[in-house]
Formats: sequence, structure tokens, C-alpha cells
Amino acid sequence: MPNPQSQGSTTTEDSPSLEKGLTQFLKAKAKGDDSGNYRRNAKRVITRWIEWLNQRDIEHFEQLDETVLAHYAEHLRRRVAANEAETTDSGIARSTAWTYYNTVSAFLSWASKWGYLQENYARAGLAQESMPDRSVSQQSQQQFWTPEQRTQILNYVNERAHDAIDEKGLDADVEARDRALVAVLAFTGVRASEVFRSEHDNRTGRQGIRWRDVDLDEQTISVLGKNQQRQSAWLLEQAIPAVERYRTINDPPTDDWPVFPTRHAPSLYECARTHLREVENEDEESIEAILEENPIEVVLREYCITPPAITTTGARSVMKRLCEAAELDIPTPPEGPGYLQLHGARRGIGDTFYRMDRGTAQDLMRHQSLETTKDHYSHIDATEGAKRASEMLNQSEDT
Repeated sequence: MPNPQSQGSTTTEDSPSLEKGLTQFLKAKAKGDDSGNYRRNAKRVITRWIEWLNQRDIEHFEQLDETVLAHYAEHLRRRVAANEAETTDSGIARSTAWTYYNTVSAFLSWASKWGYLQENYARAGLAQESMPDRSVSQQSQQQFWTPEQRTQILNYVNERAHDAIDEKGLDADVEARDRALVAVLAFTGVRASEVFRSEHDNRTGRQGIRWRDVDLDEQTISVLGKNQQRQSAWLLEQAIPAVERYRTINDPPTDDWPVFPTRHAPSLYECARTHLREVENEDEESIEAILEENPIEVVLREYCITPPAITTTGARSVMKRLCEAAELDIPTPPEGPGYLQLHGARRGIGDTFYRMDRGTAQDLMRHQSLETTKDHYSHIDATEGAKRASEMLNQSEDT
């Protein structure tokens, strides 16, 4: 995007940079009635927005205009689209996009009040129209695993695993893993980034869950939550047999072993070569001899080389393959994704529990407040409210 020139901003020698303006804005909020939590969130969101602007050589208020805010709105729209298509780990929900946009808008309203801008460009028509739709109906159109779909895919992976175990015994690792993977998605409410390896986040906790994180007795999985804190995700008893049987077959040599290791051969060989070279001090000739004489799985276990976990992209590929093999009737693009999406499992189990008990749904989803849960499933409230109102009206007309 070319550097936009001011088309209406007030330009004075005393006009601060965006970063200095943010400092003043936060000080002003500290003197008012806004909570410390608001200021922390505003600082985080606006700082990221300013960093986004800096990448486009925009550092001062006078460089802002309606077009700049429209480009930012389009950036948020793309992140929402990525989240709903599950093509990347950097996507965000529609509600989150609007939270970011409204926070930036509040900052620009303050800047306009103090004369740094002639107007709040976030309120301009072009910018507003570039934002994703935030209607409730859009939320209800997001894919979630229906109870019927959940049953269908579970029946398929269960039958497939049983047949493989009967035929291959402890060599049925792939089939047992796939069944456990589907069960964990279906019966925990976890986010994909909490259990699979992120390709863009190297932090501990984003590299896939380890067996040490799974407590079958307590029915929990320790994950790095969305709030960047360790949390105990529920592991419903419906998932335990599949996970327990898979652990027996997988026979992890250490508790640090990933629950769902990648089967991507290049990644496994790269991991083995790095360990043999840097830890075992083997020369290149010896390394290649070891890898040629032994299956990669044997090398990893013999040298206690922890393999990388499957990535979110790899997990999506597994689900696509399983759904196709199970012949699930799921609309294909552009009408639908063509498979059961990873996050659709979380939405699905949340939907099921929300209809039974709001509080239980909140705890399962690990939302900090019930309002967050209600926001995610507001379409259910609307439907149930309409039915109650209809019944009340019918009763009043009968009297």
C-alpha cells in the first residue's frame, strides 16, 4: 500500500506521533472511570495497530485518512476469513475483529477531540463497509459438528481402529492415533492450537500436547489457553477408551513424547539428523548409515529423540482424509469446507452443552465469563427466546 498523504488531518508542529498519542490517550483514560483492564487491552490492541501502520511507513496522525482505515478493516476481514476457513493459526473471530476495530476507533475519537485529526476516520463509510459482517446470523452459519456428524465420524474411526488392531495388533498405530485424535477433538472443547503444533509459534505450549499433559485418572489435559495461561481442559469419559488404547499401542518412551507425533517423513529425518549430529556427535557418514539401516521410528526411540508433533495443517489433512473415507455428507466449496473442521468440534460440543446448561458450557469452553459463552451461542438464545415468546403469546390469546 503506498504511503497515504493527509487529506484532512490537522497538521501542526505540536502534533504527536501515533506512539506518543497512545501514551497520552492511556494517561487520559487513567484519569477517568475506565478500568485498568480496559487500558491494558487498549494498549495491546492499539500498539499492534501502530506496528501494522509502521510496516507501511505510517507513524503520524497526519498520515491517516479514510483509505488507511479501510485497508486496516480489510486486514481484519482477511483474518476473520482465515479463521473460518481454518487455513492459518493467525485467524480471529468476527467479534474479536470488531473489538480491535472499536478500540482503534475510540483512540481516533480521542485524537479528533484534541485536534490531531479532523475526524475519526474509523467511522467513515468506506472503512466501516470494509469490515466483516458482525450479524448473529453469520455466527450461526459457522460450521460446527452436529451430534449426528460427531456420531458418524466416531463410528467410522472406531470400526477402522478395531479392524486394524484385530489384524495388526500393536502395529495399528496410525488407526489408533486417528481414533484418539477425533475423540480428543470431539469430547474436550480444545482449540486446535492447544493440542497440535503451531507452524508459526515456537513457544512452549504451542508445540503439541505431550503425554505428561494427559491425566486419564483426573480426566484432564493441560493446555496453554487462549489467555496464555496453563489450563486444565476437560477430557470427557467418552474419549478415554480411545486415548488409553492408543497410549498402549503407541508406547511412548518418555512423558515428553507428543501425543500426536507427526508422520511427515522429512520432518522426522531432519529431527533425527540434527540430534545425531549435535547430541551424539556423529559424522555425516555415520548418520546416513544409521538412517539407512534402521526405520526412522526405531532410530527415534533408540536414541530418545523426541519427534515433533503433528501440525494444525497436518491435523486438518487427517480430518479431510477421514471424512472422505467415512463418506460424510458435508458441502464442498464454495458452499462448505467439505470436511469436519478442527474448530467445528469445539463449537459443536459447546452447542450441545449450551442447550443443556449454560454454566457447564462455560466451564467446558474455559470462557472467563458467561457473557463470552452467551456471545458465542447467542443464536441459540434468540431461537429459544422466540419460542418462549410465541408460547406466551399463544397462551395470552387463549385466555
